[in-house]
Amino acid sequence: MSPQTRLGGLKILKEVVWISLIESGRDKGFPAEFFRLMAKEKINLPFLTCENHDRTWGLNIVIDSKDALKASSLLEEKFGKICHLTVRSVILSLFPIKSNPEITGVLLNVLGKAGIEPATLAHSNSAISVVLPEDAVSKTASALFGALRFSAYRTPADWRLSQEGKEGLYKEVVASYQEKKPGIYCLEWQEGQVLLQVNFNSHDLNLMGLAFKNLARLGLALTFLVSSPPLTGGRKVLFFGLPGTHECNYPDMLQELLPEALTVQISPVAVFSMNGPHFADRYGIASELLMAFDRAQVELLALSCSVASITGVISAHQIHSATQAIQGCFEVPSVIRKTCTAAPK
Repeated sequence: MSPQTRLGGLKILKEVVWISLIESGRDKGFPAEFFRLMAKEKINLPFLTCENHDRTWGLNIVIDSKDALKASSLLEEKFGKICHLTVRSVILSLFPIKSNPEITGVLLNVLGKAGIEPATLAHSNSAISVVLPEDAVSKTASALFGALRFSAYRTPADWRLSQEGKEGLYKEVVASYQEKKPGIYCLEWQEGQVLLQVNFNSHDLNLMGLAFKNLARLGLALTFLVSSPPLTGGRKVLFFGLPGTHECNYPDMLQELLPEALTVQISPVAVFSMNGPHFADRYGIASELLMAFDRAQVELLALSCSVASITGVISAHQIHSATQAIQGCFEVPSVIRKTCTAAPK
């Protein structure tokens, strides 16, 4: 087992509800409009994904279970009979992953072999989070301990014991104040990227995991990952970012493992990431960002927010406009631009 498969730990956030939305009848401002509604009602969003697929917006959000009824009522009141699904769930996060696709591959492989279908996934530079049904936590954790090593725990029993009495510490708490401009630690850009959209059969989840393991063997960094809301016909769509390179034909590589998959590559794109002290425990962060992008006419391709980090994908030529938009609504102490070609060691 390689050193990269040793992780610091895993975290579970319980008593939450996953809401999945698909909307094809509205313009590009729909995500900003939706997140503005949640912010107005002070509904916290510890996890969210947003992506545009075939001119259709797909959103996955997680909220505290006590806000579920309120959120569903607001959706129907504001948007009418919008297509959405609400399920009691948990968020499981693995960290630190250091943009290593091997960890994502192990997670998907474990879930696929165990017959556990994740509701949605999101990736940041430091962690990968998956939304699961409540009754799948124990089975998933046990399977992960068979495939990964954790520095803080030797066995699933050790991990469960460490969680006792700490449930309150892991609940996200809304910040007691509202900054005029929320602060972040830094804004980082990964240039020279491609965005892949892979439509595949749900029962091939373990093969999708193998594909990420192969990318890890090539030393490539995984700079972005989200999944779309569930599709009809038992199919899933993953959106993920990789370094653009003439040496790798990503669609052909995926086709070898998943012959029934449909892969679309978008390039060139840029991936931005930022985190801050209140990203995971304050409503309104996503709303402010997307409204700023709308004003600047920045076209968002995909976005995720998990474990106090926001990561998004835009067309490469809009880096300057997007940076200005972010600086307009956040306190940005530094901007780092780099071309990412390999996973950090």
